[in-house]
Order: sequence, then C-alpha cells, then structure tokens
Amino acid sequence: MRKAKSNPGRKLAALVLSCAAVISAAVAAPIVYGYQEGLAQATENGLWGFVDTTGSVVVPIRYQSVLDFTLGTALVRTNNKMGLIRQDGAYLLQPEYDTLENLGYGLYLAQKGDQWGVVSILAFPDGQGGETWEFYPIAYDAVRVDRVDGLDVLVFATGGVDTMVSLSSLPSLMAQRQVPSAQFPLIKGRLPSFSDVGPRDWFAVWVDIAYNVSLMQGTGNGAFSPNQTLTVAEALKLAAFMESQSKGDSFHLQPITGTPWYRSSVAYCEASGVISPGEFDDYERPVTRAEMARIFAATTLGRSIPERNSLAQVKASVPDVKAGDYAADAIFSLYAKGILSGTDAGLTFRPADSLTRAEAAAIVSRMARAEQRITLWPSAYRSAAADIAPESAPAVTA
Repeated sequence: MRKAKSNPGRKLAALVLSCAAVISAAVAAPIVYGYQEGLAQATENGLWGFVDTTGSVVVPIRYQSVLDFTLGTALVRTNNKMGLIRQDGAYLLQPEYDTLENLGYGLYLAQKGDQWGVVSILAFPDGQGGETWEFYPIAYDAVRVDRVDGLDVLVFATGGVDTMVSLSSLPSLMAQRQVPSAQFPLIKGRLPSFSDVGPRDWFAVWVDIAYNVSLMQGTGNGAFSPNQTLTVAEALKLAAFMESQSKGDSFHLQPITGTPWYRSSVAYCEASGVISPGEFDDYERPVTRAEMARIFAATTLGRSIPERNSLAQVKASVPDVKAGDYAADAIFSLYAKGILSGTDAGLTFRPADSLTRAEAAAIVSRMARAEQRITLWPSAYRSAAADIAPESAPAVTA
C-alpha cells in the first residue's frame, strides 16, 4: 500500500484558516449598556453608538461619547464637538457646538468658542427668505439659566449687561417665530412610568413622546395598555386634542365630562370639520386603520404638515391601498407626510385592521413632533443608518 505524500501547502492553509477562526471568535462584540426607548449605548474600541434589542448596530459606533435617548433624541460628541441625533442617526443639530444643554421645548443652550446662544432642534424661518436653527443668536458673552423672583429665566449677558427671558414664555415665542411643532413643545423631564412599557419595547419612545406632549395618558392603575385596541371614540378624542392644541384653544385642557364620556370630543370634531355629523354610528367599536387615517388627516395639523416623501411614489408603493378605496387619499397623504411607514418593509398598510394604543402613540407622536417624521426613500435628510421603526412591529423598518 502506498503511503500518501504530505502536502505542506495544504497544512499551512488549514492552519491559517484555523487561526483566523480563533481570532474571529476572539473579537469582542460591542459592550452594551442599559436600554432606554428601545436603544442601548454600545462601545467598542473607545468609541460609542447605539444598538437595538437584537444587538444590531443602528447608530454607528463612531462617537467619542453619547447620552441615552430621551424623547427620541440623543446628544453625541465627535471631533470634540457636540450634536443631536434622532434614533436613525440623522442629525437634528450638526456636531459643531462646544456645549449643548437641553432647556426644554426643543431648545438647547449652545456654545461655540467664547460665544453663547440658544438653538432649536427644528429649523424655522429667518425672516430673510431662508431658515435658521438659532433661536437666540450665538453672539452673547454668556447665557445661563437662573431663578429670579420665583421664576426660571434665561439670562443673556453681553457687554456687562444682562437681559432676562422667562423660560415659560419660550413656547409662545416659538409659535410667533413659526418654529415647527411649537404647539406641542417637549417638556424637559416629563416622562411616564408605566408598568407595562419597558425600556426595550419598540413603542417606548412613542409612548414617552405622546405622553410628554399631553396627547395620551395611561388607562389606570399605572398601566398604558399598549396592546389594547383603540376605539372610534378614543381616536376622535385624540383628533380633538390635536385639533385643540393646533388651534390654541382650551378644549384639550378641560376635564372630560358628560355621558357618554366621548360626547364632547365627537361634538368638537364635528364642529371643527374633522368628521361629518352622523359619520360614525358606533363609537365604542374598534377603529380601523383606514378610519384612523381618515380622521387624523382631516385635522388642521394633518392638513398642514408638509410632504417629505413623493406622493406619486407612495401611491405606487403601498401594496394594499389603491385609488378609490375608502380613505385612500388620507392614507397616501400620511405616508407622504412622514407619519405612516406601514407595518412591514413593503409599506403594507392593512386598512381594515384595528389599531393598538402603541401604534396610535407612534402616529400621533410623529404628527405632533416634526423631528420624528419619516423619510421613506433615500434623501439628503437620511443618515447612513436605517430609518426609524414603523408604527407596529419593532423588527421591521420602512
């Protein structure tokens, strides 16, 4: 019997492959810290980013430091400069500031070199045909928050002279300057603590925002009931509250009274033209997703939101809604405006299905807060990361 000849080249190749496998196995995955609003800080090789609940990196690990996401945004530092990102990694404030400090309402105290000012996370008209993020120009010697005669105030110092502005006056000033979403200001520190909403839940960020802007509350006993089906009455209450806040009247501030409890919301929606008298004959049944779109798109807010996705492309892309269907125009409009992204990667809408409270929280949060609206297809607005999750399943992105 002939003895097989040794093949040194083959042995060397096998040894190289074996070593490569050992090295690959030894490469450590990013170290992940606690979750908040569905994402967790992750660090690797001294840099930081964010991962989702599957451990997938959704905000690239490239920052010197990051803070946890709160109300859908997080502060990051790169090249020794600070910026603000959304959950998809897109910048709301470019990393060009030496200091960014959250003042609430979507405003940040900002420093560049020796000068200070206040910036908005949403650009607004500059009065000269363009837009700006500088709510107060970065031109002061110092800006600080102080307490004067029992009021929290911003103190602007320049040339030895202090000028004070009450923090509580900022929302009305934002509305005057046409800052987007000024009617739904983010309240610093106002976060819920529901027993059935965890920091790893896909809907945690939407519950936080919907609660923060006073559009949704809990269902009692410390619960939010995210999987509970929304009724027609509850959808109309949400629409009435959005309409009221958009118009600046007091309906959304009044206690709910009367029998049945939704009577005032129905009347308000009818008087505002959101629905027609008698349009619904059963308010306690589950609302369909198509009916939800019909109601929300008819609000002042729904009509005023600018498009950010091609309406023609939306109409060609949503597979289960076609022209002439009930509420088709409303559905297409909310996709085009960045409110809807569907329930799967194919933009499927499921118009006849019911709607959960978690899904409703996602939708009204995007309606209220312009920085959370979705770009469905690549554009200058998008980062290299994927878009934020749609209004249903967390594993699906649009």
